Amino acid sequence: MPSSPATSAPAGVALVRGPYLQSVAAHSIVVVWETGSPSQGEVVYGEAEAYGLRTADPAVEARHAITLTGLAPYTLYHYRVESEGAPLSADATFRTAAGPGQADFTFVVFGDTRTQHQFHRAVVERIRALAPDFVLHTGDLVADGHQAGEWGIFFEIERELLARVPLFTVLGNHEHDSPLYFDLFYLPGNERWYAFDYGNSRFVCLEVDGVARFQPGSEQYTWLEQALATNTQPWLFVTFHVPPYTSVEDSMEDDVRGALVPLFERYGVDVVFSGHKHNYERNEVNGVTYLVTGGGGAPLYAIDEQEPAQAAFTLDYHLVRVEIHGDHLKATVISDEGEVLDEFEHNAD
Repeated sequence: MPSSPATSAPAGVALVRGPYLQSVAAHSIVVVWETGSPSQGEVVYGEAEAYGLRTADPAVEARHAITLTGLAPYTLYHYRVESEGAPLSADATFRTAAGPGQADFTFVVFGDTRTQHQFHRAVVERIRALAPDFVLHTGDLVADGHQAGEWGIFFEIERELLARVPLFTVLGNHEHDSPLYFDLFYLPGNERWYAFDYGNSRFVCLEVDGVARFQPGSEQYTWLEQALATNTQPWLFVTFHVPPYTSVEDSMEDDVRGALVPLFERYGVDVVFSGHKHNYERNEVNGVTYLVTGGGGAPLYAIDEQEPAQAAFTLDYHLVRVEIHGDHLKATVISDEGEVLDEFEHNAD
């Protein structure tokens, strides 16, 4: 049986955001939520709905970000957030990250959710139905990162998904380097660029948003080369906002291509995920797959001039589902209406 907390939360304490899941790892996860007024906060959790474990935030604040530690890899946990022993959220579940011995998992990539919330909501509902292990967002989460109200809409649309599936994000140009982004998300590293391992894969997340430098000699470039050079995982993925290959004209494309593509080819990157262009496009260049997945809600962009290496293109709201089974990858692009738009498979080198 579930634990038996008090029947109601303290007066004036109610959720206004969350809970949502961040920075999942094999042995830990961050649970974030916000209440309308400062409150005591804690997470009850366990491998069954009876929970049995409890971690509290010693601070009395409106925002709580509690790191649960000592967890087992790739294990399903039940949890809920509470205040003074009273539940603030319903029971939900999360799965910890796959450890190095786990070579089967699924993730979803999508981006550019900044406007047209009906399409954003439809894509999120498709993702929920797929129940991936985690989600990558390619940036432009909102139209203006400085507007708190837009973040409120984003988290309302994604509430049910993010209560169960951890989200990793990168900065897009529409985040405008806003302090609100860094306040709301709890990401690895310096949160601008970071890497994490999941199962037999390394994921490298960059800031390519028109704000941060990424050219040779920059701090980010030096860090990136180290992150790629030290990889020992069979699969290597990179995510950032502005793509190096796109059939929609972009002033940054040549800079991104000239600075970063040589590194991707040198160090054997398998797939690069970007957004920024509101469509789906796949380009295959010198052994690297470049995906543009910017169909999360913003108005769609048609082709200006087709890339020579283009293998697929579609003008639809969509998500990309990636299944890893050992040294085999299968990717399926699914529209907001459930139609399969593209599929491809790769084997690890």
